[in-house]
Parts: sequence; structure tokens; C-alpha cells
Amino acid sequence: MAVGTWRPIVAVSAKSCMPSDGAIGGLVGKLDALRVECQTCGRQGSYHVARLIKELGPGCRLTDWLSQRTADCPQKNQAGITRACGAVMPDLVDLP
Repeated sequence: MAVGTWRPIVAVSAKSCMPSDGAIGGLVGKLDALRVECQTCGRQGSYHVARLIKELGPGCRLTDWLSQRTADCPQKNQAGITRACGAVMPDLVDLP
């Protein structure tokens, strides 16, 4: 369940995510919840890893999920600007 100010987007299907390194399934036993924060606009949210795996599958890439999760970011969608959105997953920095 999302907490914070992220607005819901169209549901992401498990078929749209490709298995590889950096998959959501790699978070099992390491994180209970995955935080997303943007220093640019101040939006933030927290997502239960078990729910993400249930909804998207363990092979869904975190980068694909983050891109889809932030698709409605006003910074990301400005004309002439490429990837101005500052969304990050800070919990991943300290993972082994």
C-alpha cells in the first residue's frame, strides 16, 4: 500500500516487467518496504515488497517499476527536459 503523496497510476502488469539483475524479488529478506523519494518535488511513498512481488512478480526490474511509478511526474514530463525527475529508492543504497 502506498503511503505519502504519490498519485496512483495505471496498473503495471507483470508482463511489462523483465527479469534481470535488480529485480524486485531480490529484496526478499532485505526490506519489508521500499521507499521512493524525490528531492526535486518532495513527493514520497512507501511500498510493501511482498505486495509488489504479488502484483508484479519477482522478476520485475526496479528501474522499470520506478519509471512507471513516476510516469505522472511533472518534472519528468516537461518539454525539452530529459529525466529531470529526481525520484530515488534510498533504501537500496545500504543493501548488501
